[in-house]
Amino acid sequence: MKGGEGVKNYFPRIFGNDETRARIGAAIEGGRMPHAFLLLGPSGSGKHTLAKEISAALNCEGDSSSLPCGRCSLCKRIYDGNFTDLKILSKPKYKATVGVSAVKELREDMFLSATESDYKIYVFADAECMTVEAQNALLKVLEEPPSGVIIILLSTEGDKILTTIKSRAQTVNMSRFHQEALKDILIKISPEARELELREPEKLEAAVMGADGRIGEALRLLDKRLSAEQSEAREDVLRLIGSIKRGTPFTELYSALSALPQKRPELLSFLELFSSALRDMIAIKCDSTVRLLFFSSREECEKTSGKVGSKRLFEVYEAICEAHRLCSQNANTVNIITALSASLRPSKA
Repeated sequence: MKGGEGVKNYFPRIFGNDETRARIGAAIEGGRMPHAFLLLGPSGSGKHTLAKEISAALNCEGDSSSLPCGRCSLCKRIYDGNFTDLKILSKPKYKATVGVSAVKELREDMFLSATESDYKIYVFADAECMTVEAQNALLKVLEEPPSGVIIILLSTEGDKILTTIKSRAQTVNMSRFHQEALKDILIKISPEARELELREPEKLEAAVMGADGRIGEALRLLDKRLSAEQSEAREDVLRLIGSIKRGTPFTELYSALSALPQKRPELLSFLELFSSALRDMIAIKCDSTVRLLFFSSREECEKTSGKVGSKRLFEVYEAICEAHRLCSQNANTVNIITALSASLRPSKA
């Protein structure tokens, strides 16, 4: 890495997280780089971006006020995923876990010499999906890391990472943004956001609220196709909310629940959206000034929550959280939906 002294603008592709940027950037410049990081945060919170920024900063050949510079050939190659000494392990598309064999393969590679860098960087993109055996295989190299090896674990759920792994990695919690700050950032970096601000500000507001403080998720929602899907999902949530109030025939509720998506990623996304709506409805009964995550207006939230009793809201919220937990643990989605239907029988209201 080359760079002028006194570099202050660390990781320019990362917004916020000022303390984290300063701490890791100074460690790189001072040659005090930890051998392992655990980056924690929900999907869309910037974990993957920070991992690439760290990789680029370690190899940057530029000489500018920013680290990494983002313009030299090595920075560009790392951003493009075309750098030999940066390897990323992700969960296979059609599997629920990362197995021990994949980790052992990377572990063996760690003891080979770097091809074109002083560092070999290994990013474990779905660390929470590693089996216990896989994590124990990684632990062996974390205990005595080869020289020049940097391991970066990305996880949405820190409680699924072994304590022994956590103790050997520097933990970084990615921060979320308040809605106004997130909106300002989107308008700055996204042409789609700027267009919506002028033409359809309500859609920009919906994307900001739906992102729950995450830049990556907000950018995903601004995609026109995904935005349309999100709008449809929100309508589905509102229809389901209409079916949980006291007095609704169970056949109507069961029909609504049976229409839930059965593919795991889509079901997880829906349950997260539904729980955000329920959280708003519960919170606004206690505090009319609370920051909303799902509803675009307080009036709409108050009107909707007024149709469902507090006891029923808490009951449904707990059931949805349990369904989300089971879905995250790879339980059968049909069984999850069936169990959810049984737990939400109106007779329990």
